[in-house]
Amino acid sequence: MSTPAHSGPNLTQCGLPGLSTIPYGIHMCHFYEKRTDLADALVPYFAAGLRNNERCIWITADPLDAAAAGSALRDAGVDVDAATRKGSLVIREHSGWYSDSAGMKGAEVVDLWLEEERRALERGYSGLRITGNTSFLTPEAWDPFMEYEALLNQALAARRIVTLCSYYRKQCAATEVVEVVQRHNVTLERPDAGWRVFSSERKQKRG
Repeated sequence: MSTPAHSGPNLTQCGLPGLSTIPYGIHMCHFYEKRTDLADALVPYFAAGLRNNERCIWITADPLDAAAAGSALRDAGVDVDAATRKGSLVIREHSGWYSDSAGMKGAEVVDLWLEEERRALERGYSGLRITGNTSFLTPEAWDPFMEYEALLNQALAARRIVTLCSYYRKQCAATEVVEVVQRHNVTLERPDAGWRVFSSERKQKRG
């Protein structure tokens, strides 16, 4: 699938305190401990996307479901209803998005993201901004999901998509953390009030 032509800059605002611009095509991840950690990452991330004229798709899961995600954006001053009516913001539950009765969709979901990018660019958006919270993963679904993440990491190169994947830290032992890190080109951490990139160069070499 080809990408519609777009003459805009290759950088966009990240939105997270401590981080400024990020390139399109980036595949980021972060690990969270609590619901507030999740909101603190994703609310400013999507608020920046809407300001940047990007189409934003938020795939939710516990502990921050679709209704709670919308409320958190409203609390941050985002006009969720207007953005939803316009189509610039989509918030939906994970059920049916990543898997169906046959199991993990994998490559099909990657194609879906690329199709959403095509539609966004055709409608005049600067790009596509997406996230998925993976707290719904079962041990049986872990390996297929890691295969999906590896496919997505390859597919995003040169695309006008920015991605931030959320992982619940208590679901990830050391081995799982390494697997996640290797399948993303940037991992974000929040050691204090601001965010920073954690060991990106080493992870890119390993990935």
